[in-house]
Amino acid sequence: MLDHISTHRAKFKLLGWGNWFSDEAQAIPGGKVVIDVSYFGVHVHQETHDLCEELSCPVAEGDFVLSHTQTLPGFTPPGSYKLKMTMEDKNNQKLSCFSFNFKIGFGSLISDS
Repeated sequence: MLDHISTHRAKFKLLGWGNWFSDEAQAIPGGKVVIDVSYFGVHVHQETHDLCEELSCPVAEGDFVLSHTQTLPGFTPPGSYKLKMTMEDKNNQKLSCFSFNFKIGFGSLISDS
């Protein structure tokens, strides 16, 4: 039985610009952020967060910054990963989509900086 599982925190910040409106300018009152992670091309993890916990709501058109801290298990296999983050409104309509690749090396420590 394990009494303690060591974890590491990975933090990322995304700078973006949203143009979610066609004719009328109105702010997005809420929605969700869906994070998908793939390991060597195989989907291994998904989680959903409230949009208003990740950004200040209502979300207006224009520049935004999304900061997210992810807790990784004590043992995260080394290799190539891809993170895809989708922002959706309350009607499940996609507002934005980001993806980036990252690697975790064998014996690597993840720092908060």
